[in-house]
Amino acid sequence: MSRKGYKRGMAGRANILFIDDDSDTVLSLIQALKGVGLTFSLHAATSAETGKRLQRELNPQVIVTDLNLDERIGTESGFTLMRELAAEAPTARIIVLTGHGSVEHGIKALKLGAASFLEKPPDITHLAALIRDGVSQSELKRKFLTLEEQSRIAASSELIGESNSVKKIRQQLAQAAQTSQPIFISGETGTGKGLCAQLIHRLGSRSGKNFVRYQPSFATADLVHSELFGHMRGSFTGAAENRKGLIAEADGGTLFLDEIDELPPETQVSLLGVLQDKKFRAIGSNKEEQVNFRLVAASNQEIERCLESGKLRRDLYHRIAHSIIHLPPLRERLEDIEPLAIHALKRLRECEQVNVFEITEEALGSLKKHSWPGNIRQLQGAIESAAFAAQFAGRLAILPEDLNLQREKTSAPISGSFHDQVESFKLKLIEDSLSRNGSNQVQAAKELELDRTSLRRIIARKVKF
Repeated sequence: MSRKGYKRGMAGRANILFIDDDSDTVLSLIQALKGVGLTFSLHAATSAETGKRLQRELNPQVIVTDLNLDERIGTESGFTLMRELAAEAPTARIIVLTGHGSVEHGIKALKLGAASFLEKPPDITHLAALIRDGVSQSELKRKFLTLEEQSRIAASSELIGESNSVKKIRQQLAQAAQTSQPIFISGETGTGKGLCAQLIHRLGSRSGKNFVRYQPSFATADLVHSELFGHMRGSFTGAAENRKGLIAEADGGTLFLDEIDELPPETQVSLLGVLQDKKFRAIGSNKEEQVNFRLVAASNQEIERCLESGKLRRDLYHRIAHSIIHLPPLRERLEDIEPLAIHALKRLRECEQVNVFEITEEALGSLKKHSWPGNIRQLQGAIESAAFAAQFAGRLAILPEDLNLQREKTSAPISGSFHDQVESFKLKLIEDSLSRNGSNQVQAAKELELDRTSLRRIIARKVKF
């Protein structure tokens, strides 16, 4: 698909290309269009080859073409040209103007991408109106493609990696940035969901407004509701003053709800109402307020399981998942480990004055053998730790011994009583969750749906096993 800048005619006028093997007919048509006030730059070609050459030179907004361009071939000559134009000039609006105006030809032309199908001789006023509309539609599409390309370039500079999955994500982010529809981002902890949400905001039309991030905590449902919707003074015990909620803060901008499946059920119902009506009411207030924000939601859980269990309402999910972007785990895109590691080291040199400049091939090999349950976040932590170790040793490069990578534990037969085996299994689940969540006990407890007291009690019994 060509994304080249389009040329205009004299005085900034759009280019219109007419292709017809009858030179008298096409010149008469151009004169008639000028007579009804069409002021675009009009060009004529009397063969398919000349038409293709002028299309490449002028990149016209509208192409008006006959079907019978070669008497030896008949209408198929025009259909062949349309196929080539659809590939070479995807932003041009094609109008078919022919003396072979059968229903069959009309349907085929429209399927090949024609915007209109007219019989000769045309109503000049109607044709002029179609050309003007075609110019407007073409320029809108070109503007969209330009913005999409700019978004793709911007996303490429921050979303590190060259795997096919990363290239696909860049494409999805560029497309998402050009709309205001809700976006749902799925992926394990540490895969970059927050970065993607920020890129969608920054590359879109709402970038001048607030980007508001919220992640539900272990707070009560009332407190979560207050944080999102705000409250009025005296509306509940402890509400000493009015509080503006995060939904109001995001008005005109983007609201990023991380781990949306952790929202209390009653808050999910209220959020669904806001998305449908674009109105909300603060706790304790009788006044509805208008709000307009773009929602980006994310979860690190298996969504179907959340839906089946009722943890995430299906009606809310269907409302927020108009477009879904999945971020694969790092273990499924090992080719991205090297550029991610090099980028992390570069950031350390810039921000932490670390004087380590390379990662040896042996160290990179060790990185690629690791499973990275904590994904990119864990990799960044490993590079930071290794860089400081190398600097402390007076080296300019990271060696394998600088990497503090815990090897995956092999599954050994579990012996002992039933109680001991159950306790060992509990501990293994917690250790795996802590590894995935960067040793964060709060996040591990949330992932396992376990209260922190129980989690700590199991960890404290570790010495017995």
